[in-house]
Amino acid sequence: MGNIVECAVMELLSGIRFTVRSYGPAAAYAGWLLHEFGAEVEHTTALDPEGLGAFLGQGATTQGEPPIATAHGVTLITDAPVTDANRVALGRLAEIARVVWITPWGLDPPWAELPATDLVLQAAGGWMSAVGDPGREPLGPPGAQGRLTAGLYSAIAALAGPEVPAGIIDVAVVEAVAATTIYEAVGYQLHGIARARAGNRFSRPNCTLVTLPCLDGHVGLHIALHRQWLSTCALIGHPELSTDPRFADPLSRAANIESLDNDYLLPWLSQRTRWQAYHELEGARVAASALPDIAEVLASPQLGAREAWEEVTTPGGRTYSVPGPPARITAVTASVATPRKPGPWKEGALRVVDLSMGWAGPLVSHILASFGADVIKVEGPNHFDWWRGSRPPGDDPSLALPERSPVFNTVNRGKRGVAFDLTTEQGNRLARDLIATADVIIENFAPGVLERLGLGYELIAGENPALIMLRQPSFGSTGPEAAYVGFGNTIEGMSGLSSLIGYAGGPPMMMSNAFGDPISGLNGVIAVLAALEARKRDGTGRLIEASQLEGFLPMVSEALMEYQRTGVLRPRDGNRRAGSAPCGLFPCAGEDRWIAIEVNTQAAWKALTGVIGEAWAISPELATSDQRKAAEETLDLQLAKWTAGQDRDDLAHRLAAAGCPSAAMNGETDILASDLLLTREFYTPLERAHVGTLLYPSLPIRTGQTRPGVSIPAPTLGQHTAEVLTAMGVRPEVQAKLRESQVIA
Repeated sequence: MGNIVECAVMELLSGIRFTVRSYGPAAAYAGWLLHEFGAEVEHTTALDPEGLGAFLGQGATTQGEPPIATAHGVTLITDAPVTDANRVALGRLAEIARVVWITPWGLDPPWAELPATDLVLQAAGGWMSAVGDPGREPLGPPGAQGRLTAGLYSAIAALAGPEVPAGIIDVAVVEAVAATTIYEAVGYQLHGIARARAGNRFSRPNCTLVTLPCLDGHVGLHIALHRQWLSTCALIGHPELSTDPRFADPLSRAANIESLDNDYLLPWLSQRTRWQAYHELEGARVAASALPDIAEVLASPQLGAREAWEEVTTPGGRTYSVPGPPARITAVTASVATPRKPGPWKEGALRVVDLSMGWAGPLVSHILASFGADVIKVEGPNHFDWWRGSRPPGDDPSLALPERSPVFNTVNRGKRGVAFDLTTEQGNRLARDLIATADVIIENFAPGVLERLGLGYELIAGENPALIMLRQPSFGSTGPEAAYVGFGNTIEGMSGLSSLIGYAGGPPMMMSNAFGDPISGLNGVIAVLAALEARKRDGTGRLIEASQLEGFLPMVSEALMEYQRTGVLRPRDGNRRAGSAPCGLFPCAGEDRWIAIEVNTQAAWKALTGVIGEAWAISPELATSDQRKAAEETLDLQLAKWTAGQDRDDLAHRLAAAGCPSAAMNGETDILASDLLLTREFYTPLERAHVGTLLYPSLPIRTGQTRPGVSIPAPTLGQHTAEVLTAMGVRPEVQAKLRESQVIA
């Protein structure tokens, strides 16, 4: 083994140049990410250097309209407006360099030049339909999270190899939003059930992913796994619940949720503060969130202990604490030039062993597979990826329930799958032999799990010094909360984002997509691609740690900086946004049909009133933005009364065409039928055993009509075990004995 290095991420992209021309946060965030990984970024931005530009535009030149230019062979990333002039300019640059162009709707007419806002894109892309109370206005996060997500995909596109062809790479924000939904559209095709809003719960079936009141506010309980349910029963002093038939499985708990809440969970929580409940739950290895506000996030002992903040000073002299690098290097091997060992891999492909479960880690390997990597997913014969689901007691094995999970089947496309029992000496040895021939290994277990299995980095890198290992702990491997566990909802809550989402005067709410997971996955892809670039230079293997919480903090960067600037915590206020009125989701004709409308300019107001064509809309009392903001309550009621009789899709089309930012709020049924996404072939068919042919989401990275993608479905459990072991030289009779003893499956 080589040196142990702290926070040495900065050198990974050393010597690689990028040009960024940012008009908004999407391209600026992509540039910031590449800079944090060590690239040389020549950045001109229109962001305010006293505001968000102080964070995302560090080292940038500020200019109202950044010039569209780059040097020969230097990748350009921009979120310039879609105009004829910019199409021509960027088309010419695409002849000499890779061009990544981030736009709201993509580059296809007639959508390309339609107006858009963050709220409108969140509604159109599918984030909002399952957030909020049944019957009430659906909710979204109050910020640029959709554009920031597109920035992550753009950084990935900038680092991708020849699998992304030359030309203008088209990254649509609406597709970045759709790609980070939790795949309800796939599940709908399988089950025919649309997910409904469930108030303080993530969903009705997942009823123990819940926000509940406690002594001094609210706490998030994220009881997703059976072992966590058993731990919760013991912790709250009711171990008998673990055998109570009313709570035997998630569906039974959902059917008896009032009793579970009122008789057991709420009495326990009522005696504890948010932080007491959080630490007790996490001490029992139950994922939980204290739902800190933004001030508490800035004061987090965990983030402080890990030195997760950096300080920036604006030209005006104000100092802000802002998020630091999304990953860090914790170990480096000695630089060696060893020949690649033979193994069960496709010729010439990047070799990836995926030990991860759930969403964050598997998303990394799925995207790498989309770029041509050969990914082998390792599960246990009985301890398989929990995103497959589990078999309830007494079920019919012929139902093959672990093979029917829409979430597993979506994020594990493009991989081969083997089943080794890592807790056995023989299964562990098989895994180590496989890892010894790999380029990359991905894991997202709690800290210490792999070490206890004998698969710690020091050991496996001793056998494969050029190996790159990505770890994705929830809170990092050091600090007072290093041992705490989490899911995407946990990360979302502990970042402060949940504290910003909710109705005025109401409790904090979760997003619909366990948002911490896909963001962690995208950060992980960038970290791996950057480490591979560094290995090309020096032949060195590295252990990269990408704390999920730290990588998520840019998603709340606007709120972090606003609080530090004003000293005032932003209250929850539904979908309302500063400077916009009306702004929200408004009901249309039909059941649960909503339209997103945001008037953020005088031109947008004129467009809206022109479509409404009624006297109340052109009242002089609503003539200015300040007047509309002052009358927002009444204005929203009037607009909702008018939209309630309108056809949603027709109205969204008329408003957008007139110049008012607007879109239908898409749920899973709507998004599959979206004209825009159908035209762009965002959903593509793939056949898989047990579920047939379904439409699955693509990556929001497109050059012309081409996207990176995969052609094989997610593996069934152990589908490729024999194929891989045979290629590793394990004889059939040995495999038979291993299978009989359940070392493999």
